[in-house]
Amino acid sequence: MFINCTILTTLGSFVTLCGQRQLNNQLPWSPKHSVCDFCHHPLSWWQLIPILGFIIQRGRCHWCDARISAFFPISELTVILVTVKTFSSSWSHNLIFTIVILTLLYLSTTDFISQVIYPVALIGLFPLLLVLPRQSFSIGKLMVELVIMGLFLFGLQHITKGLGTGDIEFILVTDLIGGWELTTQIILIGCLLTLIPALIKRNSKLPLIPGLALGFILRLLFCSY
Repeated sequence: MFINCTILTTLGSFVTLCGQRQLNNQLPWSPKHSVCDFCHHPLSWWQLIPILGFIIQRGRCHWCDARISAFFPISELTVILVTVKTFSSSWSHNLIFTIVILTLLYLSTTDFISQVIYPVALIGLFPLLLVLPRQSFSIGKLMVELVIMGLFLFGLQHITKGLGTGDIEFILVTDLIGGWELTTQIILIGCLLTLIPALIKRNSKLPLIPGLALGFILRLLFCSY
């Protein structure tokens, strides 16, 4: 289990790096060294250790003392918890959950930093169809369900101006994969989780995808497969 956690947190750190660099129109392997977002000083190896690097630096850059976002160590800790809870002796099961968790992490990273998502990344959630139980399946009912939910969400977006198109795409894909009941539970959990920082930063526009992704993960932890 320790090896699994180490591999997954390392992959998680790499995925967040890929998200950051794609937003900057950079390649995952270029530039060669990671740098501080504030002073642009190259980071030492110990600063890049998942979770421990954040703790050792006490949440601040070693070079310029700028505050490091807690989003990254929280993401890495979440990956560890999911690995401990969901991984089994089945390699196919573990592979599916690895793809899904890394996809959620990637979507959360780009939305957290720039409040955008790349819709093609949502494909990484579809392997869940192989493990999530759906009591009944009807293409007609599914299409009606998606149309009704889509119309409601786009209407809500038009009225409130707060719901993003990426949020709607994420919710509709979630409905396609897990059904309306699972989707509404994820939305409820995600909104509650987003409400907490929203109350702290009242004048800030906060991304919803990280909350939805965490709601997605928490709901998966208590599903039976």
